[in-house]
Formats: sequence, C-alpha cells, structure tokens
Amino acid sequence: MNIKRQLTVKFVLQLAIAGMIVLLIAALTFYWMLQRFSEINITRDFASVGLEQMVESSKLGKNGITFAPSLLRQVKKNNGWLQSLDENGKVASAYNTPKDVPNQYGPGELVEHWMGKSTFPYQIALWIQQKDGKKYTMVYGAPKVIEPILEQLNEVEFIVSEKKLVLPDALSGKIRSAHAFVQLIDSAGVELVSYNKPDAVPSLYSVPELALRTLYGERYGYRIATSHDAETGNTWLVGEPNSVAGDSGKKKWIPEEAQVVIIGSIFLFISLLVLFVLLSLWQAHRFGAPMLHMLVWLDSIGKTVYEEPVDRRGLHRSRTSAGKWRRRYRVFADVMVSIEKLSNALKREQAMREQTESLREEWIAGVTHDLKTPLSSITGYAHLLAEPAYDWSQEEVRKFSSTMLEKSAHMDMLISDLAMTYRLRSGILPPETMKVELNAWLYEALEQAAADPAYGKERIVFHAAQDDVWVQLYTPWLERVVNNLTANSLLHNPPGTVLTVSLLATEEGGGITIKFTDDGDGMDEATLNRLFERYYRGTDTASTTNGSGLGMAISKGLIEAMGGRIAVKTTPGEGTTILLIWS
Repeated sequence: MNIKRQLTVKFVLQLAIAGMIVLLIAALTFYWMLQRFSEINITRDFASVGLEQMVESSKLGKNGITFAPSLLRQVKKNNGWLQSLDENGKVASAYNTPKDVPNQYGPGELVEHWMGKSTFPYQIALWIQQKDGKKYTMVYGAPKVIEPILEQLNEVEFIVSEKKLVLPDALSGKIRSAHAFVQLIDSAGVELVSYNKPDAVPSLYSVPELALRTLYGERYGYRIATSHDAETGNTWLVGEPNSVAGDSGKKKWIPEEAQVVIIGSIFLFISLLVLFVLLSLWQAHRFGAPMLHMLVWLDSIGKTVYEEPVDRRGLHRSRTSAGKWRRRYRVFADVMVSIEKLSNALKREQAMREQTESLREEWIAGVTHDLKTPLSSITGYAHLLAEPAYDWSQEEVRKFSSTMLEKSAHMDMLISDLAMTYRLRSGILPPETMKVELNAWLYEALEQAAADPAYGKERIVFHAAQDDVWVQLYTPWLERVVNNLTANSLLHNPPGTVLTVSLLATEEGGGITIKFTDDGDGMDEATLNRLFERYYRGTDTASTTNGSGLGMAISKGLIEAMGGRIAVKTTPGEGTTILLIWS
C-alpha cells in the first residue's frame, strides 16, 4: 500500500471515529437534557407526570410491586404518599403513607376524595393504566396546604393596616411555613392587600390571566386556589410554590428549561472543543512529529549534515532499539527510506569530492614537480651556455643541447597528457577513423615499442588472430594506448617480466579483443579500484621519465571514445591482464 492510500485510509478512519464520538457526546447530552426536562415536569406536576412514570417503571415480583427509587424519593421530597390499589380498592402496596390514610376504599369514597368533595385532608391524584395484562390504580396524595388556608381566611377576622394584611399568628405562621402567599383583589382584579407575596406575583389580574394562572400553575411556578365573595365582589387568592425546595415564587430571569438547554449546549461545545483539541494533539503527535523530523533531516542535509537526527539518548527517532520502524513512522517508511538513500548518496558524493580534491592537489603537486625538474635542467644548462667565463667545446655544447631537448620533450609530453585528459573528459570523438588490418598493425606497433632500450630484449610476445581482422579505428589513439599499456607492464614490474599481447576475434566477426597479459607482481584491490583515476598519483621522475602519471586514465578515455571498453584482471604475485574489448 503506497503512502497516499495509507494516509487516505488513516484520515478517513480517524474522521469516522471522531464523528462517532461526536454523535455519542451529542446523544448523551440530549439524553441528559430529556432527563432533566422529565425531572422538572415531575417536580412541577408529579400528580400527572410522575404517576405515569411510576406505572411505566414499576415491576411486579414475588414481593409485590416495586417502583423506581428516584421517583419514590421525589414523592417523599413533596411530602406526599403513594398507594397501589387492586380492582377491589384494597391497598396492594404503599409508600410513605400517613396513618390517617385508609387501606381500603369504596368506589364512591375514592371518587369523593379525588373530586375534593369530602373533608379528606389530602389532595389526591389518580392514574389508572393497563400493564402486563393487569390494571393498575395509583393513588398519589399530598397534604392540602392552600385549601385550609383559604377556608380559614373566610372564617377569621383580619386587620388592614397601612394597606397591609395583618393575620393571626397561627395562620400567618402556617402561611410562611408553606412558603405560600395571600392576596385580596377587588372586582376589577386590583390587589387590595396581600401577605408574603413574592415579587413575581402581579398586583393586577385580568379575567383570562387569573383563569390561566389557576388552571396552569406549573407554567407560573405556583398553584393558586381562589374564593369569591358575591356580596362584596372581592376574591381571595392563596398561592403555593410548585417546589418548596427552590424559591419558585421569585421570578427567574431564565426558565428552568432554558437553563437545561444552555447547560447542555455549553457541555456539548466544551466536549467537542476538548475532543478536537485532543484530536489535533494526537494528529500532531502521529503525523506532525514524523513530518517535522523529516523536515529537520532535510534541513540538516542542506547544511551537509547527512546523518539522521537523534534524540537525547542518541537513538534515531524513527526506529526502535531493534532497528524496526516506530508505529507513527511506518506510514512514512517509503519517504524515510528515500531520504536515507538521498543522504547516503550525498554523503558518498561529498566523500568523493573531498577525495578527488585531495588527489587533484596531490597530482598538481606531482605535475608541478615533474615540470620543474626538467625545467631546472634546461635552465641550468642554458646558464652554463650563456656564461662568458667558460669556453665550451662543440662536444660539450652538443651534450648540453641534447639534454635540454630531452627535458623539453618530457615537458611537452606532460603538457600534452594533461590536455588530453581534459579533452577526453569533455567527450571528444576521433578526428577521422581508418580501416586497418589489426594483425599487421599490432605487429608493427609492438615492434616499435620493443625497440625502446629501456624495455630490454625479447620481453614482448605477440599472438595474432588466425584470420585477418579488419577494423575501422583511429590508429594514433590506439597506438597511444598500446604504448601506455606496454610501458606500464615493462617499467613497473621486475626486469624479467614478459608481456604477451593476443588478438582475439569471434567467429561471427561481431567483436574483437586485444589482450595484454604480463607475469609481473600484479596489483592489490585498492590499486585496482583506483587504477583509472586521473588524480590517483603524480609522476615520479626519479623512477622514470617516460610517463606522466595519466597513462591509464588516458587509455581508458581513448578506448571508450572509440566505442570500446577496458577491463582489468589481476592477482597479487601472479600478474595482470588488461582487455581492450569491442563488441
């Protein structure tokens, strides 16, 4: 799998996981909001909402009916009680039931209590529902608070002082303990007097508003009971908060439902923010760190530091101690390998440049020495000839001139070889090739080479091909190569070394090989690997004056310029074989 596909799969997978987490957080938030809405509704109107949930959450076991503990706690919090009746009106199970509540109800008795037509001290709510093949009758009761207060207001005498209602201590204490309030309004709905009235309760009522507040008390935060006096046209209002635990009588700037929505939205926003921050940090750790590591490495390469950056312990960040890729670097393994190859290539190139520069300096020093040596001889003899104090004989002048010509020829050869190396490096081609029979040409070229007194006698052996070999070559270049190889074999080996030159031709006539084999000392691997380098070594005029130190480099360049190649086989102590091959 390539890096593009790997990154695509990983990013799609991560976004899918992030999306699933977002949906899960949103689902949990909405579930919490629904639960809170349900709790608010239960708190405001347990008689209808709570009883329904009681039946829905009830379970029938060996010990009878069991209810949800949270709903039972709400019953107790409301100072209420709970009964479950069978079809005969008998109590099957009960919770927090006072002693003055009966355990058996007749059909008419329960209806009278429910409709409020009896003197039963509790306000009753009924919920009848079929479940699991059985009919449940749930009775929820809570102490009447505002109805007794309303009855006492119609019975007791009260005093109005400075537009304030003054009630008996017992009644006023009862009102305060119940967190209730009392209002007296006239026929126009204008408040005449009030007692313990919260700020949120209005002082003026219209007919529709009073009806709505009486019917839908859960919307306004308190339940109202009224008593109208037809003679005076006045009306008593007694209000009770829906929830005693909280001060529902006070006007809230933000309704409870809106508070739930705001809290849920803030939680969702913070959760998503934390999720995306963590996802960003994880992405930075998983993908950003490897990319930054690669950028730092590339920057180091630009500064000629080719080693991969390491951590504080000196270990590579991308690999384990066992040399395997770390998990977050696996997806970038191909890129890391490419950078490593680039780094190694540049490192080798730098080493070669440094080595070449060193060899060039050594070679220039050698060439400078080789040029100065014959030049010193020429200058010395010229000074001798020009010295007026001496009268040289013709024989001495001839000897001096001969030495000067020899040194001049050597300098000319050095300069020509240097020029030839640069021409070959620029890729020159033979000026004009000619067709020759190679057996005869090689025989004559080797005869001329063997005539050099420095080589000795009978040290060159030639084996011609069986048939005539006609080739199209530039013979001056080939002669230069033959002379160079002959000189290397006979001058840089022991005096008894024999050079054997063989001409080999394939039967099809498609290729030829000129083979130079000597039985000299051979070469070690280091010398063989650098045999054709231009700057491997300088010449040493103390050992020979026939070479410039560029012979093998020139030979290789000339053979390649004529469409061939050169190969070397050597073994230390057993000799060397050089092949000139045209295929």
